[in-house]
Amino acid sequence: MKEIFLMVLSVIGFAVSFYIYHSKKNNRKLFCLIGENCDDVVKSKYGKTFGIENTIPGMMFYFLVFAYGFLIFLNQNIFKGSIIYYFVVSASFASVLFSFYLASVQAFVLKKWCEWCITSSAVSVLILIMLLI
Repeated sequence: MKEIFLMVLSVIGFAVSFYIYHSKKNNRKLFCLIGENCDDVVKSKYGKTFGIENTIPGMMFYFLVFAYGFLIFLNQNIFKGSIIYYFVVSASFASVLFSFYLASVQAFVLKKWCEWCITSSAVSVLILIMLLI
């Protein structure tokens, strides 16, 4: 059952990251239910790290988690005690740390919030929790 949750969470995270990426690439305004600060946040200088859109490694991470969950769904014992498991957990931990950094930037530097970014952060935290239980 855990693998189903991982796949669902990764699809949600990927969809959010893709939506942000697609909106930025096509210069479209993000639809935000709570306020109108999403574009200010994602189009700020913090929307890229080392010149790469934050959404690109985000989509890669969510794809990795989906593939991991799908392979576990096919064979429960495929990665037991494997270095692959530790790699996915490490990637998830890094994703959560980076999400906390970006949330801190929103809170203390930009003083604006992006609900899509917060959703992605929450999904990353939930993925880490699912991997660790």
